[in-house]
Amino acid sequence: MIKQLSQQDLEHVYANAVNTIQSQMNFCDAVTDLEKVAHAGHGKAALFLAELYTQGFRVERDSLKALYWQKLATMKA
Repeated sequence: MIKQLSQQDLEHVYANAVNTIQSQMNFCDAVTDLEKVAHAGHGKAALFLAELYTQGFRVERDSLKALYWQKLATMKA
């Protein structure tokens, strides 16, 4: 479903997910949304995920996931 969204729609899902994570709401769903839009081609979402996993912010710190998302982000740029 996410792959069929326009770039503007991807940006909207990304912004909502970032706001959710930053406001300490249901960040598990927000991380899932970020992963979906990152896989659909949204580079900022992939970079944000890389930073989350690097810092361990609202997710368990995971250098392999951070590297994965960083590489995906560079492929989307």
